[in-house]
Amino acid sequence: MQANVVARRTQFSSCDECRRSRVGCDALSRSNETGDSAASCTRCLNRNQQCTFKWMKEKGAEPKRAPLGRRKLRRQSEISSCGGPKDLNDRQDDRMASSPRDPWDPTKPRQTTVSSPAATDSTTGSISDLLSPLESTWLQVLYCDGFDAVFGSWMGRDGCPFLFAEHSLAGKHVNIAEVCGRLDRWVAENSDDERNNPLRAPVREPRIKDRLIDQSMRSTIAAFSARWLYVTVKGAGSEQHHQNIVLALWRTARRDMLRVINRPSYRSMLSLFLFALTPIPTGISEEEEIDGISGQACVHAALQQIQTLRARQRNLQFSGSKVSPSTVKSKSIVANPDAIGSSDFIAAESIAYWAALTFDTSASLTLNCRPLLSSGLFGFEAELPWRLIRTGAKMFYEMTKTWRADGVIDMTDERANQIIASGSAWKLLAWKLTSVFKEALRDGHNESEVSRAFGFVTGAIQQFDDVFRRPLEACQRRMHFLGQQTKLRWYSLMLHYHLSILMFIDIIEATERYDLLASVTETNADAENAVMNALVFGLQNSFTMTVASPSTQQDAEDAFEASFTVPIISIDPYPHHVVASVQLIRKAIDRDLRQGKITDESHASLRSTLEAALSHLPQSSKSVQAARNRSSEMGTTDAILSRQDPQLQESVENVNQLRSQLDPNGNFGKVRAHSPDFMRAALSESWLVVECIPERLRLKQEVMAQLDDLAPEETIIASNSSSYPCSELVSGLSLKNAKRVLSAHTYWPPETTVIEIMGHESTDPSLIRTMMERCAAHGFSPFHVRSSSIGYIYNRQVIHVRNGRQRDMESSNTGAGTPEEIDAIFRGVLKTEKGPFELMDIVGLDVVFDIEQHYAAARRDIPEQPRSYLASYLEKGHLGAKSGRGFYRYDSSPSMQPASHQEIASTTAAWDRRKPEHTTYRCLGNRQRHS
Repeated sequence: MQANVVARRTQFSSCDECRRSRVGCDALSRSNETGDSAASCTRCLNRNQQCTFKWMKEKGAEPKRAPLGRRKLRRQSEISSCGGPKDLNDRQDDRMASSPRDPWDPTKPRQTTVSSPAATDSTTGSISDLLSPLESTWLQVLYCDGFDAVFGSWMGRDGCPFLFAEHSLAGKHVNIAEVCGRLDRWVAENSDDERNNPLRAPVREPRIKDRLIDQSMRSTIAAFSARWLYVTVKGAGSEQHHQNIVLALWRTARRDMLRVINRPSYRSMLSLFLFALTPIPTGISEEEEIDGISGQACVHAALQQIQTLRARQRNLQFSGSKVSPSTVKSKSIVANPDAIGSSDFIAAESIAYWAALTFDTSASLTLNCRPLLSSGLFGFEAELPWRLIRTGAKMFYEMTKTWRADGVIDMTDERANQIIASGSAWKLLAWKLTSVFKEALRDGHNESEVSRAFGFVTGAIQQFDDVFRRPLEACQRRMHFLGQQTKLRWYSLMLHYHLSILMFIDIIEATERYDLLASVTETNADAENAVMNALVFGLQNSFTMTVASPSTQQDAEDAFEASFTVPIISIDPYPHHVVASVQLIRKAIDRDLRQGKITDESHASLRSTLEAALSHLPQSSKSVQAARNRSSEMGTTDAILSRQDPQLQESVENVNQLRSQLDPNGNFGKVRAHSPDFMRAALSESWLVVECIPERLRLKQEVMAQLDDLAPEETIIASNSSSYPCSELVSGLSLKNAKRVLSAHTYWPPETTVIEIMGHESTDPSLIRTMMERCAAHGFSPFHVRSSSIGYIYNRQVIHVRNGRQRDMESSNTGAGTPEEIDAIFRGVLKTEKGPFELMDIVGLDVVFDIEQHYAAARRDIPEQPRSYLASYLEKGHLGAKSGRGFYRYDSSPSMQPASHQEIASTTAAWDRRKPEHTTYRCLGNRQRHS
């Protein structure tokens, strides 16, 4: 059976009729059996006709052609492409030729002599205004070096099971956009109306429809690649500019999708697939998101198109909306070797079908839908693609035996790419088998079918280990000597394959089939390790992209070169797979922590890696932002540092007391208390550190300088100062990274959810957005103070209330009213939860005094008497609730009692203004949580 599969796969012994129909031919085997070289195949005998082999003669007479991925299109209407399957260095000549009029540029459609309402787009001009020539070139480079480098390897002769390495004209890397363009050209040139027209010119002006198809594909590729554009430009305002580009290109591509669906072609199929991979950008509302076509609908439409394009039948087709009579000859294609050009067309069509099958299989696993191009649980085993993959794996295994003749595989970059491409084909089979298992559980099939599907998956995992594991590990050992695109492909394969195993386990857990878990416990642990290792590999290995372009089209002497280097994970063409991997691994490490399999330190380290992975993905994606928000909501570890151990324990007790008043089922993190000796260790795991120390400028500046020296580069440094803006805190300091310093002011009592976020003139705007998002995710109500302000927004708005508080202190000082009476009036009239004296006791009278001193220095109209009144309390050691005495008396119970003036007067002075009461830092969450 397997031998027949291989023979049918090559079709180099097929007769013309069998080759035209793309079916198996037994002419060669019958000739061997009968000894008659002219023996016809069974199919021709049944039709009473003689086998002919014209294609072989014509093939021998044809000049040798370049591989599919490397041959350029000979057509005035250039098909969108990014060049052949070349290495990064090989593409430099192409990039040097890029210009604002590059035909790839999605913002500049080619001119035609025919105008049509459908040929214009009202948004073209606005997108042109957004994109510079360099940005247009970068979009091309991002697509070629990212998505095309990985996907093209899957479509090459080592990754596509329909191709035969020794004979196929396809290269090891195939440009899918160029293949689709060539197929459309061949179909157009060999349709009935053109093939039978002897007067047609060899080269004609492109049709309007063809031009629109081409333009749609370029526009979709631009929208797909735009999410990575932010890494190419740094500077003030660049992030907002990038977001505008992403939104504009996505909206343009989405509006065009309905027209793409109604223009069936191979390029339209690719456009639909790419748009399905384009994430919904941040800034798109829920209403706008549902008011248009979805990515899943685009995948299904593309799969319908590939079926229609491959059918090429003249029979009557009709539906409730339209009847397509069989007499329309312009829609009929005769795909015979004479017209198409032998195996070139078959190879190209096989590549397009394999690409569609890849998307179909992925959608059937990641979404709750059935595959359209292949069978499900019943029938998939007999289908040719999956049988060819198994046959190819056997051939690959025999090949590696010769490589291991000396016990060690001599690893080269070319051989590594061959191993990775072969493994990627098996990866798709693993995804297919996992989707079949999911179908068996989802659709409620009997236990025998579930067991059979379960066996398919476990058997495929074992075969992958037997055939591909050792060669891939050999690649890993030689990784430092391999090219960056090879590293990207290896990383992608390892992540995607082991992700299928994690999804396999997740399906079992979701359906509560815990009886199946026991036999795959070790497999699950290995997959978790492999995914974590892949994420670490993507973070630690860099990828450099370079573009060289003349500054103007006429003057190439002023050429400039731009390049950037980022972690491999940053340009992963499938970032949604990274998001899924992070979520599944986070679920696993939380489980292991609960079961005591890992320590808190290990959990924090693993979580740090997961957060780092999310932070390096394109932040313009709504799904990435949602994943980061979900991660922050799952509970993180807060570290509290203080110079005095009793205050550390008191802080932890206060937090636990507040928790006891909240929902016990909430997603709470952990609180760890440290002395300053452990500050560096606490900061290493934190995405945010907040200083909460007395309101003294010199002391705060010392702490800010210390935090800047110890905190990792990505950690945000915030001040909780009530009166000093961060611009005043950083003034005169030589900080390594002043852009990460901002103010994050909270209010008392702790139950108050309001927090004010304020930056200074050098603060990175993206960090302000990060703080707003993260604070909201943690349950705060964040407000952005848009300019430097003493007192932020709230305190400046209630300046009169503060002045009234000072008059209240005067009233209390003169005996007109006691603190208890004044607080009662406030609560009764203003309906506040606490009065001014209660709040001052909670905040601390020493802190209030420092704040008032700073306000008085900044505003000369603040009277002296209230501060003198506060100072009289401080001199007697009455600091408020924390000392047990303030305007009220506090004992071990939560209740408070008013303190008489006699009690206050008899209190001995115990407060030393020269020594700070305490120094507290809060290190929150994981340090990689911001963009």
